[in-house]
Amino acid sequence: MNSSISKSQNRVKKVLDHGFEYHHLALARSNGFLRKHDSDRLAMYVLYVDLVGSTKMSSNLSPDTLNMIIRTFSQEMAYVIEDYGGYVLKFVGDAVLSYFFDKEKPKQMANNVIECAKTMNTIIEKSINPILEKDKFPKLRIKVTADYGYCSIVRYGADKNRSHIDLIGLTLNLAAKMQSVAKPNQIIIGDSIFTKLNPKTKKLFKKKKTDSKNWIFHELDTKKPYVVHESV
Repeated sequence: MNSSISKSQNRVKKVLDHGFEYHHLALARSNGFLRKHDSDRLAMYVLYVDLVGSTKMSSNLSPDTLNMIIRTFSQEMAYVIEDYGGYVLKFVGDAVLSYFFDKEKPKQMANNVIECAKTMNTIIEKSINPILEKDKFPKLRIKVTADYGYCSIVRYGADKNRSHIDLIGLTLNLAAKMQSVAKPNQIIIGDSIFTKLNPKTKKLFKKKKTDSKNWIFHELDTKKPYVVHESV
């Protein structure tokens, strides 16, 4: 962890001083995986990390400062995702959408996803924010949500190598919708992930109280509200 924080701090300083850009081929790596599994339906973990308060930032900050903050946030989250074996699916405004796939050890990957989410919060708190605050930039906060289930890989065109390719499915939708019930610097996970965690990791979460007004999503088979868990 200390090594990750140190590397992150060095990159963030370069962003502020020299306009350093994320240079890894994260999207290309994801693109290669998706094309390898073109038209497949795979069980995977989806993790969604969103920057809190970006709308307010866009009104209060200069375009250059806002761009620097979004670039720093997305860059560092992408590094964390790759460090834990995940794929960066896309950057969506102030959010990064990723997925994790391990056909052989899916339960082990569940705990890996939680460690990834925890590291994201640590990087924000101990790497990015101290540097931003030193230069009198606003402190960042994030929401991390994740779920497990089947996703379909869809290619939008006839060209197997060049047509846009993407993921669709309920799992992605749920991971995104969980953002609405998450608090800043909190991790929210679906029950599909929670049931796969080891006992020690399960203790990091508690069942989140929801109601029909702020959480309308149900199990497809039982029609009961889909259970989500929040970090404690």
